[in-house]
Amino acid sequence: MVRPVRMRGTGVRRRAGGRSSPPGQEERPGVRALVFGAQPAAVAAIALLAFLPVLTGRTSWPDRLAALACVAALAAGHLIWFGPGRAGRRIGVLLVQAGLGFVPLLQFGAQWSPASGFFAGGLLLAFPPAKAVPGALLACVVAGLGSAWPGPSVHAGVTAAAVAGVAALTLFGLGTSARLVAEREVERRELKRGAIAEERKRFSRDLHDLLGLSLSAITLKGELVDRLVATRPAQAKEELADLLVMSRRALADVRTIAAGYRELSLDEECRAAADVLSAAGTRVTMARSGLDDLPLRVATALGTVLREGVTNVVRHSTASWCAFSVSTADGTAWLEIVNDGAAGAADGGADAGAGLRNLRDRIGVLNGTLTAEAGPDGTHRLLVAIPLRRAAP
Repeated sequence: MVRPVRMRGTGVRRRAGGRSSPPGQEERPGVRALVFGAQPAAVAAIALLAFLPVLTGRTSWPDRLAALACVAALAAGHLIWFGPGRAGRRIGVLLVQAGLGFVPLLQFGAQWSPASGFFAGGLLLAFPPAKAVPGALLACVVAGLGSAWPGPSVHAGVTAAAVAGVAALTLFGLGTSARLVAEREVERRELKRGAIAEERKRFSRDLHDLLGLSLSAITLKGELVDRLVATRPAQAKEELADLLVMSRRALADVRTIAAGYRELSLDEECRAAADVLSAAGTRVTMARSGLDDLPLRVATALGTVLREGVTNVVRHSTASWCAFSVSTADGTAWLEIVNDGAAGAADGGADAGAGLRNLRDRIGVLNGTLTAEAGPDGTHRLLVAIPLRRAAP
């Protein structure tokens, strides 16, 4: 049974798969843009922290140009190879980051330590924590030792190691956040596509199962009215009144399908099925028992199966009689439809086969079974069994 869904304006949004979430828990586009923009901003800031001391210090212009080339290569390589969806074991990139991050330490000292964080951050992004954390710690220690050389300066070494560690953690945190947001965006799109496909499948299935019997009945009634209008106008008027009732019921079914909410009365479906079979000139035998104790979703499923089964009898068989029964026994709900038009039912074509597949899907959701078989005496039997305990919500 398709459950009601609250529409827009009710404060609840529908997620893929029918679940709903309160407002405010949906991921906002502005947050995604902020996360994606924070990573390149942090990379540029760390590169600037490494280059500004060189630019403003007492260094030659060739050294300044070399430092600029190094930080530009570090920043660009990090964004290219460790951006959202691109993190991996880039050994060559890590070696380049190590060379550009540690070799200039011998020339520029502790002021170059932020650039060493690119290598440590790359390790954290490229490898699992068990391998990446020891490597990143070692990289920070190397940055501290390189900054303290040649003259031993504990303060400079500790500061450089700490700066490199902060830079590495910043790159790792923002890179991981951007990657997770990108992955969630991909998952959200997949869920959206899946939800759209599922809704299309539901609409097609409900359209086939619900309207098949109603339209068949309207067609039969129309043909009957056409035959009677000239010879028996009074009876034709009565049949026309029945046809109007059927058309209104079909219109109501269309509205329930469009709204995604549908409940069927099994008792009414039994009477409607008998009327349609009688209008088609088929002798009907009907038996009902225990309908009041059926859960609503089970009754709706059985009513849908009854509609489709009777539709197949009317449209795809040459049955002269049809017997159907609905009952409960030993904690199981049963529906049986038997007719003597097995040859015609077997030639029902793709439409009949699609109907049976839809019905098996519906019954399978309730842990029930559906079997359809032709007997050696030319009869066709449709049997549904739904265990009530397992089908209860």
